[in-house]
Amino acid sequence: MNRQEMIWFPEIFRGRGWHSGAFNRWYFKMVDPSEQHVLAVIPGIWMDRDPTKQYCFIRILDGRSGRSTMHRYPTKQFWSSRERFDIMVSDSRFSLTSIHLDIDDPDLHLSGNICFTQTDACPIRPWAPGAMGPLSLLPFLEGYHAIINIDPRISGSLVLDGQETDFTGGRGYMERDWGSAFPRAWVWIQSNHFDEDHVSLTVSIADIPLLGSVLRGFIVGFLYQGRLLQWTTWNGSRLMHVAQDDEHAEFTVVNGNRVLEVWAGGKASVGHVYDPRAEATTRMLVEELHAVVQVRLIELHASGNILLFEGRGRNSSLEISGEMPLLSGTAEPARLSTSPAGRPLGL
Repeated sequence: MNRQEMIWFPEIFRGRGWHSGAFNRWYFKMVDPSEQHVLAVIPGIWMDRDPTKQYCFIRILDGRSGRSTMHRYPTKQFWSSRERFDIMVSDSRFSLTSIHLDIDDPDLHLSGNICFTQTDACPIRPWAPGAMGPLSLLPFLEGYHAIINIDPRISGSLVLDGQETDFTGGRGYMERDWGSAFPRAWVWIQSNHFDEDHVSLTVSIADIPLLGSVLRGFIVGFLYQGRLLQWTTWNGSRLMHVAQDDEHAEFTVVNGNRVLEVWAGGKASVGHVYDPRAEATTRMLVEELHAVVQVRLIELHASGNILLFEGRGRNSSLEISGEMPLLSGTAEPARLSTSPAGRPLGL
């Protein structure tokens, strides 16, 4: 499968035969029906001109304990299908419909099978193949992003350090990233546990180096009443406001007469993520799976604005990395200790 074909299947492994620095990673999140167990599994591979620096990996984030473990393997233990998304990292296997985990390391034992049903992904159109739209057609960007499945239902069970958890009836999430480097700074939010069923939010806001300058790119998707509403850099949307500190992030986006306000808060924590640009680790201010997200969807009308949705998301993923200074034309930040509506969230 060549590069042009892979554009229309953004979940497929990119990099077969590459020898320069490049990374590929997939993100699987699973929440059991009781919402007591939240787990993120991140398989991937890092390629380098220096064979001694290449490796494949599986990263595990345990939302209940806050534990994060990284499991590295030689690249010869990585396999991928040429026709579809189907990869193996050591003894674990990942596809669009299932994952099989078999990790037996001194710091973590994790095994079991999870199946995914019900697909809600960014539509693939000739002029907009996936979440990045026409930007995904540009070959010189340092990083690319794809939303694979926004709100799948899951079944199966996992055994973590001897304790078995049944995830049947729970919810999942899938996305992926690939390229040569992570953004300089970013805010990433994901939640699909609202009081109203089948509502899901996914957010990526990043400062991306581009031709000697910095582009603030954003991809915001809100699944509501069976439709995926999108606010993105490429579809004419405007990022009116974005602000962050060590524990919170908030932003407002506008597309036509639809406005989305989002506030996210998490516990203060410092994690690390491998940054290919610096061949080192990047400081992560917040990285967790139990953040709180508050969302307001507003429709603007001359006769009066209509509040279409207001709700709070649970079991939310939140990453805040680097500093995102105000750019020209953006509004001054509001108080981050309150929700977009100005009401304290009681965290």
